[in-house]
Amino acid sequence: MIYKKRLLTQTAIDQTYQNLMQLEIEHRKAVIHRVIAIICHLAEQNQALRGTSNVPFDDRNGNFLSLVELMGQFDSVLNEHLKRIKDKEMKVHYLSPTIQNEIINLVGEKIIEEIMRRVKLAKYYSVIMDCTPDLSHKEQLSLVLRIVNCETSVGAAISEHFVDFFDVKDTTGRGLTEILVGFLQQHGLHISDCRGQSYDNGSNMMGHKQGVQARILQMNSKALCVPCSSHTLNLVVSDAAKSSVMSMSFFGLLQRLYNLFSSSVQRWAVLKQHVTQLTLKMLSTTRWEARIDSVKVLRYHLPEVLEALSALQTFAVEKRDAETLSTAKSLHSEMNTWRFLLCTIIWYNILYQINHMSKLLQSPNVSLETLRRETEGVRGYLMQFRESGLSCCQSDAMDIAEELKIENILPAKRQKRTPKHFDCDSAAEETLHSPEEAFRREFFLPLVDTALRSLNDRFSKMEDVYALYSFLFSKDNVRQAVKENKLQVKCKTLEKMLHDIEAEDLVLEVTSAIHTFPDHVSTCPQDMLNYICSEDMLDLYSNLSIALRLLLTLPVTVASGERSFSALKLIKSYLRSSMSQERLRGLALISIERNIRRSLNMDDLVTAFVRAKVRKRC
Repeated sequence: MIYKKRLLTQTAIDQTYQNLMQLEIEHRKAVIHRVIAIICHLAEQNQALRGTSNVPFDDRNGNFLSLVELMGQFDSVLNEHLKRIKDKEMKVHYLSPTIQNEIINLVGEKIIEEIMRRVKLAKYYSVIMDCTPDLSHKEQLSLVLRIVNCETSVGAAISEHFVDFFDVKDTTGRGLTEILVGFLQQHGLHISDCRGQSYDNGSNMMGHKQGVQARILQMNSKALCVPCSSHTLNLVVSDAAKSSVMSMSFFGLLQRLYNLFSSSVQRWAVLKQHVTQLTLKMLSTTRWEARIDSVKVLRYHLPEVLEALSALQTFAVEKRDAETLSTAKSLHSEMNTWRFLLCTIIWYNILYQINHMSKLLQSPNVSLETLRRETEGVRGYLMQFRESGLSCCQSDAMDIAEELKIENILPAKRQKRTPKHFDCDSAAEETLHSPEEAFRREFFLPLVDTALRSLNDRFSKMEDVYALYSFLFSKDNVRQAVKENKLQVKCKTLEKMLHDIEAEDLVLEVTSAIHTFPDHVSTCPQDMLNYICSEDMLDLYSNLSIALRLLLTLPVTVASGERSFSALKLIKSYLRSSMSQERLRGLALISIERNIRRSLNMDDLVTAFVRAKVRKRC
């Protein structure tokens, strides 16, 4: 008791030794602080930490030790630490691969704790899942949680947080559901608080009987499933591209053009001499709406591309390359036509609208209301394009055709000669169409009609969800529901479906909001929720705020899961294909959730690391 009192008052007999020991403790904490900072910096940049050697001052010791040595030249703490290592004054130097893994796991756990704290604070969450194989031929399942937090100082914040990669052995709906439920139970999240789920269009995810969405709905009927709109739009373009032989031939020609120039450095140099602003792109085999990048260069630089093909023919003659000469000549003759020019402009206009919608919907802040508005916008554009789009495209093509000296004449279709039968009525004979009408019937109308039909069919699954929340999309929708005497019915339907609100109180709150909310908050649900939070009126509009939170919690795309795959490819590269799942999880969390990592208190991380080492030593 007396010794403890003297330690507190710094009057112990061995006070000098105690001071030296405290200085050493502070020195080692400072070293660990810098080691954690270096590891987090490399992880955020998706850089490899280790090299072929794990020994300090070795030329092949990797990025981590090299960065420690570099900082040691300017930082006194690391300089002293490295000096002790070089003089062999210490054996434990906190720079080994084992320490790296412990720090990575520690930071990852702290990030998960912070994410779970935010999810529990928001109460309601949605699930986003997607799968992809990695370089080590393991099926990786990415899990993302979408939440809406209401803070009076900031307003409503919509966020999608990556939480884990899972090495999946069973990719069936049952196996994926077990992984999801196990994770939620491990972190204290209730499946009853799940209000939405979004997946791609795979049968194991979206199957109506054995898919993940069906199994989750059996556990919680309030977890509404929203198919990924980006995948759905991709299928719309895929259907349209297969609508006619001319459309399939058009994209085949684009791929041949790219293959011709990209297969040789000299050919690519010929292309760059003539096309300086844009460049040819390879056709994406999965992201069909991204093919606008391949069409764009031909839409705005077709004369330059044709000049490059002519120059390539001259180059092939000089090199005596018969194959290149034949391919370049064939492509030049096919592309230097009025039909190809029309196809290019028509496809560019359609792809531009769909690609614009796809990019807009990939933001985490996008809600169901935005999806409905953008879908209606694309549908309206296609319907108008069907009526007047062909003539507009012909007008746009005239300027390019004049520059290329192309006659605006479509090739006449060869008619098959059929034997005449005298017993047939002359009125039943096949009517002959003009080349312009044949182009419209065989290419333009099938393309637009297929896109419209596919858009209507594939987004028809959203009608039930739209009908549930449509009156909350804006103040105008609320006024319309009041005018049609449907507000009370819609509120009761929402209460019956979700059980989180009281219909009668919601009717009163919505009616009050119509008259009290300013005009600038009538555009979208997030504006209304932001106004409620910023004005500290959550108690006054408790049911309305819950309804808006549930609406905004519903995911629109699985873009966050797809973005996590981009980080996966950078982290688990060809040179790091043997990485353990635990290390991959920690590095991915630090890289993807870097904002949360930077919000963590570094002193708390150092303290947690020290406590873990003390427990391990004991």
